[in-house]
Amino acid sequence: MIAYLLGDAKFWTAVAFVIFIILVFKPIKSILTKSLDDKIGLIKKNIGDAEKIKEDALSLLAETKKRQRNMKDEIFEINRDKISKIENIKKEMNDKLENQLKRRNEVAELKIKQLELEMMSEIKNRTIDLTVFATKKIIKSKLGSRDREQLMDKALKESSVLLKN
Repeated sequence: MIAYLLGDAKFWTAVAFVIFIILVFKPIKSILTKSLDDKIGLIKKNIGDAEKIKEDALSLLAETKKRQRNMKDEIFEINRDKISKIENIKKEMNDKLENQLKRRNEVAELKIKQLELEMMSEIKNRTIDLTVFATKKIIKSKLGSRDREQLMDKALKESSVLLKN
């Protein structure tokens, strides 16, 4: 049978085919292995890049959320400061208005008192003038000239003493 196999063309074709496959398989295997290894490396690199991009995106998201919280806090602080400033300005304006009204009332009261004093002084002066006029009339009609002179001298002395005090 070995002799039969050695003489058979189909046997030698099968042997040649097996040798061909073995000879071709090694380089093809190394080419396929290298190609698959390159693909695996590329996929690993892509996965690494994707993970890095994911980490960067998560970091950016966290930073954005932090900035957003900080902005909300800043907006709250700004609003609180503005409200506080508005309240202070409102209080200041109310105080100024109150002080102005108080000063106007004081000025009005002073003017009223001054007018009262002027009126009292004018009434007093008119009363004095009328009293002096009436007294002169009475003195002229009832007293003689000598008695008038004595009375006038006495009145002048008393009035100068009163005016000095």
